[in-house]
Amino acid sequence: MSRNTQDLPLLILALDFGGSATKAIYYTFDKKIPASLIMEPEVIKVPLESVTSAKEILGATSPENIAWVNINGETFAVGYLALKKYYANAGLKELKYERAIAKTATAVWVASQKLRLGCNFQLSLACLLPPGELENKESLGEQLKAVLANYITPTGPMRVKLIEFKCLPEGAGIYLAYQKRVGEALKRKVVALAMIGYRNASVLISDRGVVAADGKTSDLGMIRLLERVVAKTSGQTPSQLAPAIVAAGSELSPVPLLQLLRSTGNANKQQELQQIQRAIKLARSEYSAALTSWLSQVIPRQVDEILFCGGTADYMKKELNLHYRGKSCLWGVGANIPKQVDQFSLLGRLADVYSLFLYFSQVVEKRYQSVGIRGGDF
Repeated sequence: MSRNTQDLPLLILALDFGGSATKAIYYTFDKKIPASLIMEPEVIKVPLESVTSAKEILGATSPENIAWVNINGETFAVGYLALKKYYANAGLKELKYERAIAKTATAVWVASQKLRLGCNFQLSLACLLPPGELENKESLGEQLKAVLANYITPTGPMRVKLIEFKCLPEGAGIYLAYQKRVGEALKRKVVALAMIGYRNASVLISDRGVVAADGKTSDLGMIRLLERVVAKTSGQTPSQLAPAIVAAGSELSPVPLLQLLRSTGNANKQQELQQIQRAIKLARSEYSAALTSWLSQVIPRQVDEILFCGGTADYMKKELNLHYRGKSCLWGVGANIPKQVDQFSLLGRLADVYSLFLYFSQVVEKRYQSVGIRGGDF
């Protein structure tokens, strides 16, 4: 291990490129104080001249709110900046890995700013992709290694040495936490892990402790429910609807929905509220039918347990429990997230990436103890 490489700080980072938010857990190898990073999912290509003005306000806000990266001569606004200044979209119809490079480069820069790492350090990176996109993981790793070695940010050039890269299917963090909890008993079970998020629904099957390589992915995330509500209401958008609908719950509590009303008169407000409630009730029923139909096709009948995870799974808990009545359905599986890490109260939405981070940080620790941190192939 060369002295100059050994002396560089090491950032350990786990990323989840979620459709509703980019979620990350990170710390430096020497201090081991985990923190979370949450960014809007929007990414958009813009002129470099357009974003350089953000330097003028650097320090007045958090780095994740003014984030952009210049990669191989192309500039991308990411997260809040992309959403608010450039009206970018979340790219829900694109493959997640296509935006993963800009999102990863941005998350690395933001973490470096918060930890004051400077522009030259080492990185051990783990990330989650839908099972249907895992065939791209080797290409993603090679591209990230090249990009992170030299790119530009609001604070100048970054030269980050990617020394370790692991890409696992969504739900892997939950599965690893569950495996650690039950131990040898897992080798006697058939377990389905259903990760239902904002954009995707994915299923992994573990048969006697062996996870099948052919995990299944569909586009039946919560966005499908939200699109149905948008179609049956006036002036609503998925991003506005999502938090209010989740807060309203299965009983459609009216209080969280009041913030959605656009009418001004009391009579019109009441009518609009009822319209939104009817739209949500119907959309939830339609979405439930589509989701459970797909799950029935990919989860074997002889399954012993079903682990449900993801924010949308929590929201649809009533319907999923009813559909799988008689089966052992488990919720809230995963590592317990400290409050200082889950500062935005994401709860189950953070469980997969946090559990992945705990697993991956232990892998890095063992590697360091056995061979040392070095800049070899990952």
